[in-house]
Amino acid sequence: MNEELFDQIAGYARIAYGYEGEITADTLLSDMGTKSMEMIALTSTIENELDAEVTIHEIMTMKTFGELVERVAEEIDE
Repeated sequence: MNEELFDQIAGYARIAYGYEGEITADTLLSDMGTKSMEMIALTSTIENELDAEVTIHEIMTMKTFGELVERVAEEIDE
């Protein structure tokens, strides 16, 4: 997993969710928050900063933060 990309997305998630805990690949997205406004903020930031489109629906089907980072990495590599 790309550590630099992981750290970038973790930073976006901390801001979007107001999350202050440690974020690892195994961090459950549901532990961070499930409010739609938080997810919109996160997906918008990812799209604007990394030019990668990940939908809210996709995030809702993911369990861990690592899955999100892998999905963004796939989108960037396309």
